[in-house]
Amino acid sequence: MLINEAAEALYLNIASREDIDLAMTKGVNYPKGLLKWADEMGIQHCLDTMDRLYNEYHEDRYRASAQLRRMVRDKKKFY
Repeated sequence: MLINEAAEALYLNIASREDIDLAMTKGVNYPKGLLKWADEMGIQHCLDTMDRLYNEYHEDRYRASAQLRRMVRDKKKFY
């Protein structure tokens, strides 16, 4: 869900990808930024996970970001 939220923040131009990852590494002390983690795990994997959660629970918090869908469609990564 955190990766999905980070993708949505990028999609809405709330922050740059670098700022989003910096906030997570310096502010929350994660070893990597969420968007870098998403690239490593694979955007398709992240999207599939969100879709499975949404299909199971039908809660809006599990609705995948349009950013993730576009990236899968266009075969893109965050970095």
